[in-house]
Amino acid sequence: MRKMFIMAAMALTAIGANAQKVKYEISGVVADSIKEVVVIVNNDKNSTQTVAVANGHFTANGEADKNALLKVGHDVERGFNSLVAINDGEPIKINLVEKTVSGSSQNTALGNQFKANSADESRVAVLAKEYRELSKLNTAEADARIKEIMTEADSISEKSIKSNLEYIKAHKDDVTPVAFIQDVMYELTYDKLAEIINPDVAYFNHPMVARAKKIMDGLKKRQPGTMFSDLVMNDTEGKECRLSEWVGKGNYVLVDFWASWCGPCRAEMPNVVAAYEKYHAQGFDVVGVSFDQKADAWKKAIEQIGMKWHNISDLKGWQCAASEIYGISSIPSNILVDGEGKIVAADLRGEALQKKLAEIYK
Repeated sequence: MRKMFIMAAMALTAIGANAQKVKYEISGVVADSIKEVVVIVNNDKNSTQTVAVANGHFTANGEADKNALLKVGHDVERGFNSLVAINDGEPIKINLVEKTVSGSSQNTALGNQFKANSADESRVAVLAKEYRELSKLNTAEADARIKEIMTEADSISEKSIKSNLEYIKAHKDDVTPVAFIQDVMYELTYDKLAEIINPDVAYFNHPMVARAKKIMDGLKKRQPGTMFSDLVMNDTEGKECRLSEWVGKGNYVLVDFWASWCGPCRAEMPNVVAAYEKYHAQGFDVVGVSFDQKADAWKKAIEQIGMKWHNISDLKGWQCAASEIYGISSIPSNILVDGEGKIVAADLRGEALQKKLAEIYK
C-alpha cells in the first residue's frame, strides 16, 4: 500500500509539474561567430524563442511548463550544436563551446552525462560531415569509406545507447531521462522499453515520452508470439495482393518494411539480399512492404537493389496501412514469421538476421 501511495504521488507530481508554468533564465556561452541562438520547449517548434548573442554570450528568459525540456542551440535541426536542460525553476548555465550544462541538481546531472558522451558526439559530427561529402561521389573508394564510416558510427551508437540507458535506469525518480529517451527508444525491444517507460518512473507523463509510448504500442503489435495481420496492397504491376498469399503457408517469411528514399533501408538491403539468396532454396521468402509514394522511384530501387522477392505497396508514404496495423513508426523495420503465421522475431538487421536464419536452417 505504501509503495502504491508513493508511486501515485510521483505520477500526480509529474502531471501537475507539466501543467504548472515557471520562468526560466538561461545564461550561455557560444562561439564568437554565432549571432543568435534559439530555445525550443519540448521540441515544439511553435514555442521557439530566438535570442541575440553578444560577444559569445547570451541570456534567455521565458516561461514554460515546469520540468519542460529546453533545447538551446544554433544548429538544432541537425542537433550537433545544441544542448538541453530541464526547466525546474532554477537558473541554468549552458556552454555550447565546452558542451556543459549546470544549475540545479537535475541539470548538473544532465551536464555530467553530456560530458561523458561529448567525445563520441564530436566524432559522430566529424563522420557525418565526411559521409555527406563522400555521398556526392560515385567511386568504389568512396563507397568503401562510407561502409567504414557506417561501421564506426554503429559502434559509437551502441556505446552511447548503453551509456544513456544506464543513466535512464539510474534516474527513474527524476525527469532528466527525457533528455535521452529519444536516443534509445528506436533501438530497444518492447520488454526493454517497458523497463524504462512505466507508471513507476517520475517522467512517465512527461510530453517528451509520448513518442516512446507510441513506439511501445507499435512494438507490442509485432511482439514474438503474435499472429501476423494481413495487408492488402498492390504489387509493381498494379495487381492487388494480400500478405497472406505468402505468409502462413508453411515457410518462414521476412516481411520487410522499407522505402526507396530511406538511406538506412538501402544500406541494409545487401544483407537481406544475401539472406534471400542463401536460404530461398530452403523455403525462406521475403515480402517487401514499401512506404514509398512514387511508383517510379519504388520500382527503380527494386531493380537497382536486386530485390527478387515479392514487393507490395499502397504508395501512401507514412500513411501506409502497415504503419497502423504493425505500429511502424520508423524504417527499416521487419518481422520474421514462421510457417504457421506466428511472429518469431522483429527488427532483425545485420548479423542478427543472419544468425537467426542460421538457427532455423541448420
